[in-house]
Amino acid sequence: MQSRSWIPILPLAVALALQSTAPSAQEVIGKATAVKPQAEGTHAGTLSNGSSVYSKETVRTGDSGRADLLFQDSSNLSVGPKSSVRLDKFVYDPNKSTGTIAVEATRGSFRFVTGSQNKGGSYSIKTPYGTLGVRG
Repeated sequence: MQSRSWIPILPLAVALALQSTAPSAQEVIGKATAVKPQAEGTHAGTLSNGSSVYSKETVRTGDSGRADLLFQDSSNLSVGPKSSVRLDKFVYDPNKSTGTIAVEATRGSFRFVTGSQNKGGSYSIKTPYGTLGVRG
């Protein structure tokens, strides 16, 4: 008889458990260090100074928007006005200073400065016109 009293509560408990783990499924890979006047992320929403950015997030800026992002390996990405950049992949091992970064710039302008990844790191920047790869 006691097991029947749990039946109505079980779907609610499962729904709450899944809801609480959904936001944490994305990995924080860096933060916004400057946002002028506005930029948005698909996971983070409206970005502001200090906002976290996540793996697989797309950052978009408006007509006069700009966003400067600092990643965990000290790489910097500046996203210019009217731009859209997807942060596809970020893997970094701070103990070995190695990892992989993949960014897809689909529209607008950006500036990328590599960080502390030594010879074992690789960077891939995909644009509508081609892909730039930097290895070691």
